[in-house]
Amino acid sequence: MLEDTDKVSLGKSLAGRDLSGERLFGADLNGADLTGANLSKASLTGAELNDADLTGANLTNVRLSRAFLKNAKLIGADLTGAKLLEVDASGANFNQANLNGVSAGESNWSGAILTEANLAGVDLSNSKLPKANFIGANLVGVIFSNSDLTSAILNNCDLSNARLDGANFTGVNLSGVKLNGADISRTNFTNANLSEADLTGVNIYSANLTGTNLTNATMPDGTKSKHSS
Repeated sequence: MLEDTDKVSLGKSLAGRDLSGERLFGADLNGADLTGANLSKASLTGAELNDADLTGANLTNVRLSRAFLKNAKLIGADLTGAKLLEVDASGANFNQANLNGVSAGESNWSGAILTEANLAGVDLSNSKLPKANFIGANLVGVIFSNSDLTSAILNNCDLSNARLDGANFTGVNLSGVKLNGADISRTNFTNANLSEADLTGVNIYSANLTGTNLTNATMPDGTKSKHSS
């Protein structure tokens, strides 16, 4: 284990390095190469990882709250059980990353790439997610409560049993999404596209559906809608 890691300059070439359990509070790792590194259970609270490459890194149970991950690469990284509260992950690439059990509320994920990532049950409440790309991601049971998802890319995603209460989906293309069993109370779907969406068992009357396109959507009673809202 490194001595007083939080006070030591680690350099930027850390590919494959074993930093598990290390204290890296507020560390300057901007642009660092951490591909394949082991950061399991490390403490990176407040660390700066802007433009860092964490492709394939082991980040299980890592503490990243209030960290900076702007435009960082976390492709295929394992973040199981990680704490990412109040992080700035805007523009970061989480393609095919595993975020199972992650707590990431009150964070900035604007423009983040989360394609094919595992986000089942992840808490992203009270977060900024405009223009985030979720194509192919596992979003079953995800928590988007009171989050801003304007211009997010979510068409054909599975949001079954998700918590979307108070979230803002104004103008978002949600065509073909699965929303069966989801909580959409106070959700703003103004001018959103919910054509061919599955709304089985959903209380649509608790949401704002002004101007929403519901063409061919499966309604709560199982029938098909023929017209937009």
